[in-house]
Order: sequence, then C-alpha cells, then structure tokens
Amino acid sequence: MSVKCVWCGKNVEEIQGQATMDTCDECEDFFEEHIDDIAESLNDLLKKNESSSSKPTEKKAWVSYSLITAIHMLSSKPYIEFKDSKYKDLISGDKK
Repeated sequence: MSVKCVWCGKNVEEIQGQATMDTCDECEDFFEEHIDDIAESLNDLLKKNESSSSKPTEKKAWVSYSLITAIHMLSSKPYIEFKDSKYKDLISGDKK
C-alpha cells in the first residue's frame, strides 16, 4: 500500500511491522519548528471571529469551537475558551 504525505503529497516510506505516519519527515520537522507560529495564527483567526460585530450564527460558533479545539491540540492556550465564547449557546449537544 502506498501512503502519501497529507501535506505535500510525497510518498511516505513504509517500514514492515511498524505504524506508518501520514506525514513525511520534512513536513513533520517543518510543523514542529513552526508550531508556535501556527498557534499564533489560529489565535488571530479566533480573535477575529470572536470580535465580529455581525449577527451571531451557528457557523461562527463552529468556527470558534474548531479553532479553540485546534489550538488545544497544539498544546497551546487559546485566546478565549469556548465556555467564554459569545457563541457558546448556539451549539447544542442535543442534535436530533
């Protein structure tokens, strides 16, 4: 089975009997070197979404939720936690 890097598309070397990463070594190194920049950019997008003066929508709520989740996945601190978001009441856990 051929595995390609999800970021650049290069073939990823498979080693028999080991799990195969979905990123190549070069992209993985780039990500590790720039993790703080990535977190800062995500926080900037979060600030922009949260400071929007347009009518609150479920879409904007999901944007904030997704950005906050991504920032947490990077082990970084989001500008605002979702519990404090002005959009928190627009996402219901009871979708039917």
